[in-house]
Amino acid sequence: MLSASPIPYLPGESQVPREMTREDMDRVRDDFVAAARRAAEAGFDWLELHCAHGYLLSSFISPLTNQRTDEYGGTLANRLRYPLEVFAAVRAVWPEDKPMSVRISAHDWVEGGITPDDAVEIARAFKAAGADMIDCSSGQVTPDQAPVYGRMYQTPFADRIRNEADIPTIAVGAIFEADHVDSIIAAGRADLCAVARPHLADPAWTLHEAAKLGYRDVNWPRQYEAGKRQLETNLERAAALGRAVVEH
Repeated sequence: MLSASPIPYLPGESQVPREMTREDMDRVRDDFVAAARRAAEAGFDWLELHCAHGYLLSSFISPLTNQRTDEYGGTLANRLRYPLEVFAAVRAVWPEDKPMSVRISAHDWVEGGITPDDAVEIARAFKAAGADMIDCSSGQVTPDQAPVYGRMYQTPFADRIRNEADIPTIAVGAIFEADHVDSIIAAGRADLCAVARPHLADPAWTLHEAAKLGYRDVNWPRQYEAGKRQLETNLERAAALGRAVVEH
């Protein structure tokens, strides 16, 4: 188990990682490159480098998990040195005509950790390295975090990065209605929204939300088309009943 510094996630409970040596860094960088090549050969359309949530590259970025005293620790520029090296190596083998994004933790939610101000600088660094988009998540770097949860609670990070670092962003976190997505995109707070947990609860979430909005020009699996027609009809009846009650 490797990390930027030998700091366990849960002191006394979690495995203590080994601080990466330069040899480790070379090997892991090359593993990322090999994975990117395989993804390109497999025909994937989009690649994202995960630098969030306390995973390996994230462990270098956050001062809570990076306590190195060499050129890969200390200042934010130093802590970004290895993640940017990996990004550059991967970007070099990923097709130029296909996008590559970076997922970051825009807030550690702990005093002394990454702040939204830092996140803007992190985004600028990856933009300069060739990133096409920043996926703006937060937290999960330390169990001491104290996030302020709420509807669309991470969208402000995407908003700041998009408009201050001048790079397209993806908003994530407690986005669970199509209206949330519409309001975020229309207001220029992000360029895309990633909706994960609602799809875990309802794999057909996108189809259902489209029906609620009255958008019918969307393809359903052929064997489910009867369900599409029934759902749209039921929604129309409910809307008509609601109008009738209001008029009455």
